[in-house]
Amino acid sequence: MTGMLVFRVGVSLEEIDREIVANVEAAVAAAEQGRRIEPKRLISFENWTTFFRYMTPNRIAILEHVAAHDTIASTRALSIALDRDYSGVHADVAELVKRGLLERDGRALRCEIDPDRAELAAA
Repeated sequence: MTGMLVFRVGVSLEEIDREIVANVEAAVAAAEQGRRIEPKRLISFENWTTFFRYMTPNRIAILEHVAAHDTIASTRALSIALDRDYSGVHADVAELVKRGLLERDGRALRCEIDPDRAELAAA
């Protein structure tokens, strides 16, 4: 199941806390009513500089490619498919895994979010 990706830029910790509480309350209410809610992956950045340092065009291309192909056999296969140097792809994949945007299953890579369905909210 893929979910929505939500980027927040310039948001205070208090606002993030309020949003987390609201999301949990909405999920509990939906579960109590037997409804399913769409999963969201919320990623917050302190400022625009941090956002653009992290969400580079190459990393977005990785997310799009992996999401479009369900599972990619390995980082090497991904670097070949993207026609990029392995070491650069490896570093980008490591950062995306660290941030929870890609998942590893052994050597294989999966993307559980839909990068074509992203929301950007700025304070």
